[in-house]
Amino acid sequence: MSKPKLSPQEIAEKWAFFTVSIWREKLHKYKIGRSGGPLYSSFQKNVTTAPDGSVMKINFAFKYYGKFVDMGVGKGTPIGGVNENRTSRKLEGKMLGNRRRPKKWYSKTFYAEVATLKEIMAREWAHKGTLVIRDAVENLADNSIKGGARVKL
Repeated sequence: MSKPKLSPQEIAEKWAFFTVSIWREKLHKYKIGRSGGPLYSSFQKNVTTAPDGSVMKINFAFKYYGKFVDMGVGKGTPIGGVNENRTSRKLEGKMLGNRRRPKKWYSKTFYAEVATLKEIMAREWAHKGTLVIRDAVENLADNSIKGGARVKL
């Protein structure tokens, strides 16, 4: 028995759910905040579809400061200061300024998951395209036999 096919909207919903789950795992792994904290519990997702059922947009929302943690910036460390801190650690073995470091919980995960979604959707649409072509060829063959003509395929 074959498993039922998912619609593009269902695929997008499941993908968004797993992406949020992976983000939460990364927050725990990098010890960002605490489980159940403001960032952890702020994740929201929304899948927008067209009337024909195709996915138009997938939106994610979470506390804005999460992006600053991902980049390693914040109070006392502008975006340009991240490289200075890294260089200072390498050359001197100590820090000048604060100890802020990028914790790539968001960006690396997001772009990897987008690539995964592209592969899933490409397979899905390739499969649908194959079925459309197969059905068209079968209809041609059926129609040509009904008309009495023989067509070699």
